Amino acid sequence: CPQRWFLYPPDKTPHFHPNETTLAWLHHTYPALPPAQRPLECTLRPGEVLYFPDRWWHATLNLDTSVFISTFLG
Repeated sequence: CPQRWFLYPPDKTPHFHPNETTLAWLHHTYPALPPAQRPLECTLRPGEVLYFPDRWWHATLNLDTSVFISTFLG
């Protein structure tokens, strides 16, 4: 299933809230963000992999029912 990713580099302050789902954030907070404050975005399709460096902020939104595996290396 496709998955939409939202990424902020370590030097940017994300407008995420730990008690808010990504879907709620996308509907309520995201539309009000000025373009310069919006995150980098991409959509991953089945079989694709995304690597982003340590300390990057991120949020994900599954675009369909899915199962995923996450790991921390270091």
